[in-house]
Amino acid sequence: MKIQKTEKLALDYGTDVYINTYVSSWSGNVELKFNDYSDDKSEHHLVMTLPLDKARALAKELTQDLENYEQEIAKKKEAENAEESS
Repeated sequence: MKIQKTEKLALDYGTDVYINTYVSSWSGNVELKFNDYSDDKSEHHLVMTLPLDKARALAKELTQDLENYEQEIAKKKEAENAEESS
């Protein structure tokens, strides 16, 4: 039997989330900051620091995922419009 420790952090931000990024030429890291407030007005801050190459990979994957999403939405809308005009 293999036992391993796993940690998971799941955050679900709403539309009011404030996002900030910073690329440090000194450290070669990228800092991502997410700030939001709960319904009870408590603050939630998340700071992620990534090496530059990992941040580039994240940006590339996010860009591709968003493009795929937009294409899928456009296809659905096109199908709906074709169905309505039939």
